[in-house]
Amino acid sequence: MLQQNVVVALPLEEDLLHPLYAWGKRFDWSHVKGVHFLHIVKKTITPLEFGLVEMPDEKTYHEMAPTMEKFLRDEARKILPSTFKGEAYFHLARDFNPEEGTVSFLKQIHATVIVVSTAGKHGFEGLFHSSFTDHMVKFAPCDVFVVRPDHKT
Repeated sequence: MLQQNVVVALPLEEDLLHPLYAWGKRFDWSHVKGVHFLHIVKKTITPLEFGLVEMPDEKTYHEMAPTMEKFLRDEARKILPSTFKGEAYFHLARDFNPEEGTVSFLKQIHATVIVVSTAGKHGFEGLFHSSFTDHMVKFAPCDVFVVRPDHKT
């Protein structure tokens, strides 16, 4: 059986995490040799009166890294079943363009599939919203599995 190298793009938004928990319970992990949990912090540069400011700056990023790494591990425990036999890897980075950083990461590790959660924006709201999920569907060098939110009425 083909051994898969799975990447789970972990968002910070709780409403996007819950569908990943449900997916993890349903997914057949028996053919997965490695799962990579990835979060890329968006880096921005803001012009101010006294010059350009990078956010988060290097110091702030290093201060927040332990908390973010704990977040990745905690979320992985909610997604992976206790019977998972493969390896789990945790990756935290910062980039001006998290979408392109993710695509580069997928190429680097030769990912088989990336799992992303979507907010499910449709109609007028979705027309002007360029999402991480859309970018992965268009540019990921591997299969993309999109986990949708659970809409209960």
